[in-house]
Amino acid sequence: MKRKYPSGAQKNKMRAKAEQERAKLPKITSLFQQAAKQPPGRQLRVQADRQPSSPVTAEPTSCASRFETVQPTHHDAKCSKVDKLRRKSFPHALQVPEVPLDCSLATRKSMSQWKQVQQLEVKFLEQVDYFYDDNFPMEIRQVLAAWIESQDWDTASNNESMAAVLFSNLLTQLERLCSQEQNFLQRHNMKRIHQQLQVKYNSSPLQMASVISTCLREERRIIASASVQEQGPLEKSLQSSAAFERQKNMDNRVAIIKSSVQMIDQAVKYLEDMQDDFDFRFKTLQSRDPAERNTTFVKQEVITLQEMLNRLDFQRKEILSKMVDVIKEIEALMNSQMSPELNDWKRRQQISCIGGPQLTGLDQLQNWFTLTAQSLFQIKRQLDKLGELTLKVTYDGDPITQQKPQMEEQLKYLIYHLIKSSFVVEKQPCMPTHPQKPLIIKTQVQFTTKVRLLVKLPEVDYQLKVKTTFDKDLPPGRVNRQFFILTNNTKVMDVEESSNGCLSVEFRHLQLKERKYINGTKGNEGPLTVTEELHSLSFEAQFCMQGQNIDLETCSLPLVVISNVSQLPGGWASVMWYNLLTDESKVGALGC
Repeated sequence: MKRKYPSGAQKNKMRAKAEQERAKLPKITSLFQQAAKQPPGRQLRVQADRQPSSPVTAEPTSCASRFETVQPTHHDAKCSKVDKLRRKSFPHALQVPEVPLDCSLATRKSMSQWKQVQQLEVKFLEQVDYFYDDNFPMEIRQVLAAWIESQDWDTASNNESMAAVLFSNLLTQLERLCSQEQNFLQRHNMKRIHQQLQVKYNSSPLQMASVISTCLREERRIIASASVQEQGPLEKSLQSSAAFERQKNMDNRVAIIKSSVQMIDQAVKYLEDMQDDFDFRFKTLQSRDPAERNTTFVKQEVITLQEMLNRLDFQRKEILSKMVDVIKEIEALMNSQMSPELNDWKRRQQISCIGGPQLTGLDQLQNWFTLTAQSLFQIKRQLDKLGELTLKVTYDGDPITQQKPQMEEQLKYLIYHLIKSSFVVEKQPCMPTHPQKPLIIKTQVQFTTKVRLLVKLPEVDYQLKVKTTFDKDLPPGRVNRQFFILTNNTKVMDVEESSNGCLSVEFRHLQLKERKYINGTKGNEGPLTVTEELHSLSFEAQFCMQGQNIDLETCSLPLVVISNVSQLPGGWASVMWYNLLTDESKVGALGC
């Protein structure tokens, strides 16, 4: 089949399109002009002709800018801390491709992913062994662990030019290891693997990037699954296989979200280092004698700064994109699983109050709520950090300034509903003299109740003051008799001295007294008998953390107030009928 080549008009059109793409990127030259007009200490701001829509330029050198070979510096003794780190870490600079700093920071501050894999139990290692074969030998994963984890294989699996650069760098890394290997057998195996990879992926580097991306993703999934702490014996209502799978799925999703947020944390630190490097080199070049600005060195440095600015723009977009994905996953998790699980617990609490199975499972709910809240607040801190970075360097079309306000509103919304729904009545009102008949209170007899916050954060320990009110905001005519709490109705939430260390408060000495009116009566007579009137006990607190103030409120299940023990059977009948026929779990869901 005869090959068709583009015509002259088509070539001109392609060149014009490439010029348009380059015009969309932030311009380093305008940054110099802007800096010259501003007094010292002001932020750097790039005036671009158009908003940047692509993180890299259309030039071939820009596509490989993130993977360029590290060149030794000769010009200035005042090199940046990033350059110092590169030369210290890679003495053979000409042979080693540039490694993003997020990997080195992660290696210093936490265990690498491959080391975590190696410490898994045998049952998890068998899962890892399943997806490593000739397409991506485990030997390569072992010897190039740090380098492999430092590359963006997810992006490369959808970018042919980036995949080609990574494939070339991978082969270079193998050649270097072969030349350094002293063991004859190991050197022979690496040469064989080098040849196999070259034959297999030379014409399809995208396939190689996709294979490696899948392997790394599966590793993270298995690590997340193994890292979830083993819980105690499951409650009887969760013994079915469907319920067990639902719980395990929830554990995995929460753990994966936490792992993703931690990875974003490292990316933000990497971005900060990149920006510090850019800032230092920009100011160093700006401080040079104006007479030297037309020299070859200065022109080359301007080109380098433009490429660094492109990479900053790309990294910002990547971080924000991953944040958006995690926020969407948290919202889906709250809607699809956390809300139903909380409602299910509330319904089982109703059944437990009238003689059903003993209620458990709140510790598991607390674990899910706490991990999700920690992830949300960590993302909020990451957004605040990105906002600080824009105070130093920003430009027209800066993705941080464009997307940050909307993301902050979404985070505020999710945090509000998560915290508000985590305020629950763990133990319904009950008289110690009748523990088998909760929700029935006799006037001037002590009763107990317990409230718990399912989000366990050290910042709010001993800070929440809970106030309880009887029949709060009850519509007129709803009940014939009115009561008030005789004893102290305010207490501070405390951390329980137990294995779960939950944040809760227990009111142990509450008493009710009927309100008397001026004419001496105790209320109006109505069609309802004493044992048919349903009352409620409400609880209020205020949650304050990282600038968010949330008014918490929850209430007990409807209860009956009696004045004589003879009214107990009738009151118990009202409690049973209500809880059998009414599903209170539908009230107070997450509402996202």
